[in-house]
Amino acid sequence: MQQPSSRQRVSLACTTCRARRTRCDGQLPECGTCLRTGRQCEYVHDAERRKPPSKRYIEALHSRIESLERQLQQCHQETVDGVKSSARASRNPINPSAGASQNPVNPPRDPVDDLTDIYGRLDVAEDGHLRYFGASSYFNMLRRPPYDGDTTARGHLPMLSPSPALSSFPAPTQVDIPREVQDHLLDLYWTWQNPWQYLVHKDAFCRALEQGRHDEYCTPLLLHSVLALAARYSDDISLRTDPADANTAGDRLQWTAKSILQSEVEHPTVSTVVSVAILALREMSTNREAIGWTYIGIAVRIAYNLGLHLDCTPWRNQNQISEEQAEIRRIAWWGCYLLDKLFNIGLGRPSMIKEWDITALKPSLLRTVEYCPWQVPGNGVNIAIPVSRSISNMHYMCEIFQIVSNALDQIYAPNSRLSLVEKEDLASKTYLELETLYKNLPSFLKLPRSAQNPRPAHTYSLHLQYHTVTILLHRPFLRRRQELSPLSELLASTDLTHNQICTASAEAISSIMKAYRTHYTLRRIPISTVHAVGTGSVVHLLDATSRDPLRSPTAIRLLKFNMTCLKEMSTAWTWGLRAIRSLQILAEGWAVNEKLFLHAPRDDPKHSSQTQDSIQQSNEVAPGWWEGSPANNINWLLDFDSGLDHEPADMFDFNNGVWAIFS
Repeated sequence: MQQPSSRQRVSLACTTCRARRTRCDGQLPECGTCLRTGRQCEYVHDAERRKPPSKRYIEALHSRIESLERQLQQCHQETVDGVKSSARASRNPINPSAGASQNPVNPPRDPVDDLTDIYGRLDVAEDGHLRYFGASSYFNMLRRPPYDGDTTARGHLPMLSPSPALSSFPAPTQVDIPREVQDHLLDLYWTWQNPWQYLVHKDAFCRALEQGRHDEYCTPLLLHSVLALAARYSDDISLRTDPADANTAGDRLQWTAKSILQSEVEHPTVSTVVSVAILALREMSTNREAIGWTYIGIAVRIAYNLGLHLDCTPWRNQNQISEEQAEIRRIAWWGCYLLDKLFNIGLGRPSMIKEWDITALKPSLLRTVEYCPWQVPGNGVNIAIPVSRSISNMHYMCEIFQIVSNALDQIYAPNSRLSLVEKEDLASKTYLELETLYKNLPSFLKLPRSAQNPRPAHTYSLHLQYHTVTILLHRPFLRRRQELSPLSELLASTDLTHNQICTASAEAISSIMKAYRTHYTLRRIPISTVHAVGTGSVVHLLDATSRDPLRSPTAIRLLKFNMTCLKEMSTAWTWGLRAIRSLQILAEGWAVNEKLFLHAPRDDPKHSSQTQDSIQQSNEVAPGWWEGSPANNINWLLDFDSGLDHEPADMFDFNNGVWAIFS
């Protein structure tokens, strides 16, 4: 006779079974016990604390301790001296050489000085007007525009052709594309966009579409906005105004949406907020950051006007709104919150949403969204993950920004009242809180130890943004690495904690991109990834000039991979080409090539006899340039466009051990 199977052990019981001390089978969304008894079933994953602290968490504790020790030492010194000269002297952690430059006309800039600048600067945008870029955006480091007035430089950034007069497009109530194309675009949106930047209540939206009608939520504006952004993920040439130019995908849908917006913005609804936020992303996709920034501002202003930032439970209890309407409001607000913070760090401009204004609850864990399968439609990728967890993913992403936003605003504020020591203390305190949250992520949101095991695409985006804000927290406090003896280097290691953390996170970004690219390709990845890769690339560019014989070659290999990622993402997001051009300008401004040449070992005849001209010639080999290019130059970066036609499969075996970061 067959023996009954033993009860399966589960790592986490629901709160009801835990309180009643009964066995829990761990089934989702409800365990068997709660289903039989009719009790509410909820799993609290914050309680998963069985694993020992991670290496990064310990480093965060050490960083915090060192910051407090420095403050104590400073206070003691002020007491002894009776003056605060040490506090004033500590405002600059880097002591630039006081000697005169050998090139008074256009001396090379120090990359550490640029990276530690926290005040931002005005820059010329794509329309020729001045725009402000704060220091958390790497655009503030450029000392000339990403492209010049000549056609050669502009060729790096294909721009969207001027939009026709919006009045030439009527404001339709139906989408002028075949139904099968519309369904294709919606599948792309529900798979790649909405699970990451959760803005649209899918059930309410699809119910109206299935009934063939528009309502207060599923409006023509929202439908056109969703389709216009989803078109960026599609290879269907019928969605382009120019079949040969992928950069025109969704243009006509976008123009129609903007035509509708002209009238709807006078009487906005929650649907208007969501539509304008999506249009902001659509504008950014074609490198129109000025109007994209404006649109997200409009969305946030309308959201405040509609009171979306407030808890609507009292209105729900008084039956002034339905539960679904309350949920739609919560989704719209926190979706805008996430976009506002991503725009904040991506452009280095002040965040419009302040934490003290918010009482709105986070979106509910809707079963049809949170526990639905996540699978890739078509495209030859056969990946299906049983549970999406997209709403939980959004909750934790918002929590990350709730932890770091205030600190980043104070650290990078042009008129901050904090001294550099106080800013560094704030950064270490914030990083410890951030690392605590990251360490205690529920298991279903953590990256696997092996990159071969896929996670939903939106989970990778969560980790990319975590490492991005980690770099931004520590970047203003980078120290210049000096050539030290082994003993001196050991004694000075605590002063380079910020450098080490930035390097580790930059390497992690490249590692995550490698896993994402392996499983899904980069054809369909959110636009926010461009800033994450760009931020990590800036750190790689700095590390490329290191005298460390291991760090510099590794940084150059990772930088090559990142540039390839940016180029691949530029099919959907022209913003990626702007990042490439920015990195090229930084490499020139920091004189990276010259420093690499000076650091090259002189006992090697190959290096001692090779001139800059011969180095450049060695990079002009066709197939295999990535293997033969010497590590002591980055001409491949300056001539990047000419080398992307040859991309090896074995180019990415550079970081077999980086995944240990996530354990």
